[in-house]
Amino acid sequence: MNALASYRLLMTPLSPIHIGTGESYEPTNYVIEDEVLYEFDTGTAMHAFTEADRKRLLEIGNGAPEIEMIQAVQRFFYERRHRLMTQAVRHVPVLPGVAKFYAQRIGQSIQQETNGERVINQLEIDRTAHVPTTRAPILFGSSIKGAIRTALLDETNGGQRASETKGLHEFQGRLFKYRIKCRSPERLLFFERDPLRLIRLADALWTAGPPGSATRVLLAVNRKKAAVTDESGRARKSRAESGDLYQTLECLSPWRYRAFVGEVTVQDMAGLETCDQNALPAADLRFDMAHIAHACNAFYAPILEAEMHMLRGRGYLDEAWAKAMGRLLAASAEKRQQGGVFLLRIGRHCGAESVTLNGARRIMVKGRGRDAEELSAAKTWWLAAANKDQQHNLLPFGWLLVEVLPLIDDIPVWTDLQTACGPHLVEAEQLADKLAAKVAEVEQAGREIEARQLKEEEERLRRAVEREREVEIETARKVRREAELAALSPFERGIEEFLDRRPDKNQPEVSAVIAAVKQGHWRDDERPAVAAWLRARMQATKGEWKEVSQAKKPAKDREYQNTLLVKSWLDGES
Repeated sequence: MNALASYRLLMTPLSPIHIGTGESYEPTNYVIEDEVLYEFDTGTAMHAFTEADRKRLLEIGNGAPEIEMIQAVQRFFYERRHRLMTQAVRHVPVLPGVAKFYAQRIGQSIQQETNGERVINQLEIDRTAHVPTTRAPILFGSSIKGAIRTALLDETNGGQRASETKGLHEFQGRLFKYRIKCRSPERLLFFERDPLRLIRLADALWTAGPPGSATRVLLAVNRKKAAVTDESGRARKSRAESGDLYQTLECLSPWRYRAFVGEVTVQDMAGLETCDQNALPAADLRFDMAHIAHACNAFYAPILEAEMHMLRGRGYLDEAWAKAMGRLLAASAEKRQQGGVFLLRIGRHCGAESVTLNGARRIMVKGRGRDAEELSAAKTWWLAAANKDQQHNLLPFGWLLVEVLPLIDDIPVWTDLQTACGPHLVEAEQLADKLAAKVAEVEQAGREIEARQLKEEEERLRRAVEREREVEIETARKVRREAELAALSPFERGIEEFLDRRPDKNQPEVSAVIAAVKQGHWRDDERPAVAAWLRARMQATKGEWKEVSQAKKPAKDREYQNTLLVKSWLDGES
C-alpha cells in the first residue's frame, strides 16, 4: 500500500536570490532616500499631496504621452518624496550604488547611441516574489521543484547527448519514461508516469522575523568569463560593460539562517505494481527524499565549485563570501553525504549550466552582427553588484542551502551554519535597526504632516464657513438695498446707484456727489434736486444745519472743506 513521507525543509539563502513574478516597483509608487526604498500605494499617497499638488499632477497627466511627460511625472514624485515617504507601506534597503544611480537618473533622459533618439530612464525595479498581504518574501514550491527536476533529469541522463530537438517533452519524456508510443497515436504523453508528480512541494515562507531587511535592491551586471582584449592584446571592457548592460533587482539577502521553512511530501508507490503501468511512474524512477538530496548535491555542488574557481580567476569573486562558502561546504560535507542537506540553485540569473544537463547542454548564443552559435557553456555571468561599473567583490545569484528534517516540533540547532551566518546576521540586525530608526523618523514626520494637514483642513473649513456667512450677509444686504432703492424716486435712486458704483468706497458720499457735480455728471436742470439731496444728507448726518465760518475750523480739515463747498455751492445753485 502506498504511503506519504513528509519532511520539513529549512532553507538558508547563500547568495542573492531573485524569484521573478513580472511585478516591478515603478517610479510612481516608490522613492529612494538615504539608501532606503519607500514603496507606497499611488491611491493612498494622494493624501500626502496638497490641493495644488493634485492639480499639478492632473495637468501633467493630461499632457501628451511623450518623454517629457514621463520625466515630469518622475520629477513630480521625486520632488515630493519626503511627504510620500510618510505613506510608505514597505521599506527596502538599497545598496549605495543603486541609491546614487537613482538620484542621478530620476526624471532625466539618456542618449541612445545607435540612432541618437532620447530614451527615458524608466527606473523600474523588478521585485522578488512576496506574499501580497504581508509583503514578506516567499520561495515558490514550483521554483524549488524545478531545480530538483533538473538535478534528477541530469542524474537519469548520465551525461549523454540528446538526439531530440525539443527538450520539454521529447527529451524529458524519454528520460522520465512518460512519453510512450502506444496504439493510440493521438496520445504519446502519459503525465501520470512523470515521477515528479509523486513529489509535492509547498511554498517556503519567510520565518526570520520582520521582513524589513529580508531583501535588498542591487544591480545585476554582465561580465565575460574570458578576458576581452583589443588588437594589441590589452584588456578592455566588453560590449556589455561599455554599453551599460545591467538590471536593477530586489533580491533575498544572503546568509539569513534558516530564513525560509517549507514542506515536501514524497509518495511511495509500493504495493501498486499490479495497477495499470501507464498510470504509474517507472519503478526505477520513484525517488525518495534521500535520493533527491543526493541527486541535487551531485549536480549543483560541482557547478558551485567550478563557478567559484572561475570567478576567482577573473578577479570578480567576493573573497569574504568565498571563504565563508568554503567553510560551510566543508562543515556540511557529512550531512550532504547522508542526504540531510543539499544545495539548490533557483531564480533568475542562475546561469545556463544550472538549468541544462551535462552532456546534453546546447546553449544558443547570438552575437551582434553574426548568426547564433551553439555552445556547451555560456560566455558570461550575471553577477550581483553595488554599482554598474563594479569589477571586484561580486556575487553569483541563486544559491540556496536546504536542510531535510522530519516533521517534529523540536528543530536542532546547526552550529556550523549559525557560525557561517553569524557575521552576516550582525550586519542584518544593524541594517534592521537602521531601517527601524528611519521608519520611526518618517512616521514622526508623517504625524507632523498629518497634524499640519488637519490644522490646514480646519482652517479651510473655517474660511469656508466664513465665506458662506459673508455670502449670506451680502445677499441679505443686497435684498435690503434693493428694497431701499425701490422706495426712492427715480432721481434719488439714480444718485444712490451712482454712489454704489463709485470706485473709492471710502470716499464720503457728499464728497463723491460734489466731485461728480463738478465733473458735469448731472445736467443743469437736475442741480436743484441734487442740492436738495445734499442738504438733506448733510443734515441727516450732521444734525441741525449750521452756518460754517472759516474761523471755526482749520483750512485743512476735510469735513470743514466739504461742508464749506456744499454750502457755497448750494447758495449759488439752489
